[in-house]
Amino acid sequence: MSVALASSVFWAPWTQTTAAILAVSLTVFFIYWVIRSYAVGVAVWVGLRRIREWTATDWHGKYEAWSRSRTDAPAWDWPCHLVIVPNYKEHEEGLARTLRSLATQANARQVVVALAMEAREAEAPGKAERLIAQFQGAFAGIYATFHPAGLPGELAGKGSNEAWAAREMYTRLIEDGGGDLGRYTVTSCDADAVFHPRHFVALNYRFLTAADRYRTFWQPTIFNSNNIWDIPAPLRIPDGLSGINRTANLVLPFAVKFPTSCYSLSWSMLHEIDYWDEEVIPEDWHVYLKACFTLGDRVNVDPIYIPLGNDCVLAPGGTWATLKAHYEQSKRHAWGASDITYAWNATFRRGPLSVGRRLLLALALTKTHVFWVAQWYIVTLGILVPAKMSGTFGASMPLWWTHKAFKVPGPGWHPENVVHVDKWLAFDKSGVVEPNMWLNFNGLLIAICLLPLIALIVFETRTRPPKPDWVTGWGLLRQYVMWPAMGVITFFWASMPALHAQWRLAAGKGLIYKVAEKGTRQMVAAAEAAHHLATASHENVHVRHLEPAEAMVVEARS
Repeated sequence: MSVALASSVFWAPWTQTTAAILAVSLTVFFIYWVIRSYAVGVAVWVGLRRIREWTATDWHGKYEAWSRSRTDAPAWDWPCHLVIVPNYKEHEEGLARTLRSLATQANARQVVVALAMEAREAEAPGKAERLIAQFQGAFAGIYATFHPAGLPGELAGKGSNEAWAAREMYTRLIEDGGGDLGRYTVTSCDADAVFHPRHFVALNYRFLTAADRYRTFWQPTIFNSNNIWDIPAPLRIPDGLSGINRTANLVLPFAVKFPTSCYSLSWSMLHEIDYWDEEVIPEDWHVYLKACFTLGDRVNVDPIYIPLGNDCVLAPGGTWATLKAHYEQSKRHAWGASDITYAWNATFRRGPLSVGRRLLLALALTKTHVFWVAQWYIVTLGILVPAKMSGTFGASMPLWWTHKAFKVPGPGWHPENVVHVDKWLAFDKSGVVEPNMWLNFNGLLIAICLLPLIALIVFETRTRPPKPDWVTGWGLLRQYVMWPAMGVITFFWASMPALHAQWRLAAGKGLIYKVAEKGTRQMVAAAEAAHHLATASHENVHVRHLEPAEAMVVEARS
C-alpha cells in the first residue's frame, strides 16, 4: 500500500482511468490536507494554552476542593507512582538528569524508581550503585533491576527490558513488600526524559479523579527540546515538529490517540495484560493495542498537558554521525508497522473489544504507517509530477485537474526547460523559473496551507528552551533558513527510513534494536574524551610488548 500510493503520481497519469482516479483522489486528499493543516494549527494553540494553565495549577489544592463533597475519596498521598527507566549504555549524567527531574517533584516521596539496567552492559552494576547512592532518600524507594541477555523468545529492546523490571518490582514491592497493587501507577519513560516539576502531582490528581483509573493511559505532551540547540540545524525541523504534532493529536477531538514514548497506566491493568510483549520492538503502541484487545472498550488515553522533555539524537563524531543516527532511530520508530498484522489479526478474532473500535484502531494504525511513506510523495510531488507529465509529455490527467486558473506571486518552476541552456536566464514560461506561479485547484489548496505552516513555525520556536549563549546570530537564523528545505529533510529522515523499515518487514528480515545516541554537547564531548582516553590506554598497554624502536613510533602516533 505504501509503495502503491507513493509511486502512483508517476504511473497513474498515463491511462485515462487511472488518471481520473488519481485526479479525484488527489483533490480529496488536498482538501483533507487544508482542513487538517488549519485544525492542527488551532489545536497546537489550544494545547500550548492548556500547558500554561496546567503548569500553573495547584493540583493538591484542586483535589482537596474536589474531594470535600466525596466521602469515599482517597487521601491525596494514597497513590504510589512506579517509574521504570530502561537504559543500555546511556550517559550516567543523562540518567542522573532524569533522576534529578524526578527528585524535584512535589510528591517525590510517592515515587518509586526502578533503574532497568541490562545485564549485558559491563558498566551497569557500578553505574546503578552510584546513582542509587546519589539519590537514596529522594524517593519512596530506588532500585535497580538487571535484564538478562538472550532469554528465549525475546528481542533486545525497551519492551523486554521493562517487562523484566516490572515483574521484578512486583516481586519486591507487592509479593514480598506487601504493597497494594491498586494504589500504583507505572510510568514508562526513556532514559533521557526530563520531567516537569508538576508532572507527578498532575498525574496524582488525574489518577485519583479518573472515572476509570484502572483502564486509563495517561499521556503527557512530549517535546524533543532538551538538546534541540545542540543538533544539526536540518534535524531541528523534524524533531521540533514531532512535539507540535503530538500536542495537536492530544487536543484534536476526532484523533485516535495512542500512548507514545513516555506514558503512565495503572499497575493493575499492566499486570492484568501480563506486561509488555518481549518479542516486540515498538512497545508503546503495542501495549495499548494489547490492553484494548484484551480488556475492551473501557481502555482509553487521557492527556496530561504537562510538558516532558526528551533528547534529540546527537552522536559523537559530528554532523554526519548524527544524521546517520537519526536515520536509524527513524527506521526503528517506523518498525511499528509490524503492529499492523497484530491489529488486523486481533480485529478478526473474538474478544471484548467492539467491532467498531477494533476497526478504528487497525485502520488508524495502517493509515499512520502507509502515509508515513507515501505522504511525502503526495504532498511534495503530487501536483508537479502529474501536471508536468500531462503538459509536457502528453499524459492523461483530465483537463479540469490540469487547468491552471490561479495566478499567484512566487517562483514558478519549469524543470523540463533545463535542457535549453540558452533559456536559463529567461524569467518567463520558456525558462527554468518565472516570477509567478500558475496554479490548478490542487495547487491553490496547497498555497492556502502556507498560513498554518507559518503558525507552526512560530509555535515550534516557542516550545524550545531559551537560546544558549554559544548560539550565534547565524545559528539562530539557520533554524528559519532551513524551513524552505523541509521537503528534502523530511524525505531523507522521515519517508525514506519508513520505507526502509517496511521493505525489511516485507522481505522477512528482522531489525536489531540500536539505542539512539543522545545527550547534550557536554555529555557527548565527555563520552568522546573517555573513548580517546581508553583507546590511548589500550595502545599504551600494547607498547610494552614492542621492541624499543617500535614502541617509540607507536607512542608518537598515540
